[in-house]
Amino acid sequence: MKKILLIIGFVCFQSFSAQSIMDFDLKNVELQGMKPAAINKEMKDIGITQIPFVTDNPDIISKIEDPETAATIKNFYTFTYSDSKRDDGGVMVYEFKTKKDLDAFLARNFEQSNARILVKGLFCINVWSDYSLHVKGKETSEDHLNKLEKYYVNLGAKRVKLQEMQAVDVTDQ
Repeated sequence: MKKILLIIGFVCFQSFSAQSIMDFDLKNVELQGMKPAAINKEMKDIGITQIPFVTDNPDIISKIEDPETAATIKNFYTFTYSDSKRDDGGVMVYEFKTKKDLDAFLARNFEQSNARILVKGLFCINVWSDYSLHVKGKETSEDHLNKLEKYYVNLGAKRVKLQEMQAVDVTDQ
């Protein structure tokens, strides 16, 4: 009887601790100066039909990421913001099939000044902001990144530092 209760308890614990990609949905997050992006032709062509958008469809994922990466992604989520000048920002969350797949993805990517990468379990969370408004007293791209990072850290994600891009010395050529 004790063994059965232990098994039932373990199964219940596993189901409670299993994470869904929708646990990372941007709820009530506003980026000053931006609003949820309208679906444009490029998004429609990819298969993005609404914001926020979530899919496990490999055909859609392969239009968003390169084929090597797309094959390793189980689920994809995005919430994109934009402004009238076509600046954008938001989040893309990738749920990878294995830890090895996640690690390979992280190893292929580089630090960018307009983005931050966070990880929780098999989830890679890419927040970015290309917001170009620099008006005193108004949020900047950096403010957006800080707000998005804090949101995901509060959900248990940890920021990871990617490799730095190496400068190319054109004088040697």
